[in-house]
Amino acid sequence: MKTKKLSSILVLGLFALFQATMAQAHFIWLEQADGQTKLYFGEYEGGLREKTGGKLDTIATPAATTLDNKVLQVAAKRAENYIAIEGANNQAVLAHELGMKVKDLTKYYYGIVKPMYYARHGNGNAEAASSHALDIQPIGNNKVRVHLNGKPLAKAKLKVMAPNQWLQELDADENGEATYNMPWAGLYVLEAIYLEAKPGEFQGDKYENIRHVSTLSVMKK
Repeated sequence: MKTKKLSSILVLGLFALFQATMAQAHFIWLEQADGQTKLYFGEYEGGLREKTGGKLDTIATPAATTLDNKVLQVAAKRAENYIAIEGANNQAVLAHELGMKVKDLTKYYYGIVKPMYYARHGNGNAEAASSHALDIQPIGNNKVRVHLNGKPLAKAKLKVMAPNQWLQELDADENGEATYNMPWAGLYVLEAIYLEAKPGEFQGDKYENIRHVSTLSVMKK
């Protein structure tokens, strides 16, 4: 009986750790349809879209612009599971959440971190780099270039998520460039994460690292 009880506790403990780890895998991404742009928070590959009144509320200070720096209005009233961005008119859109509180992710080997989230929506054609600290820049022909603080990020790790939950993991080259596949029609979300060893302080809380999480959304028709 004791063995069974210990086994059950171990399984529950591992499940809790798995759930907590997955929570750290959240990111923001953008979707566009019929001229409307929506910002989601969750895990695209798992179909998880956090809701208003829940974890979506941790995206408390989102901001958005077009690629040419036109400021876009973020809707004050939130929908059930997304934040509407107005005025994009099917243009490339950039969004970010820079105001999230410092988090203790020591048990996930990230240390005390300041989370920074970035999202970009394009059409897959070549576009200019953005001002995001971590940027996934489309350069055409299913190819992207990852930038960190304005410079190409060599050997960047990329995850490509298809609309049917198919995943592809890529390593960028020395120029921060990688080519991805789009086997099916629908929305693809590319994600890059970088842990920057840069101590600082935010709202009175000190942190050891900045955890940058960036996405690029591309639609294949």
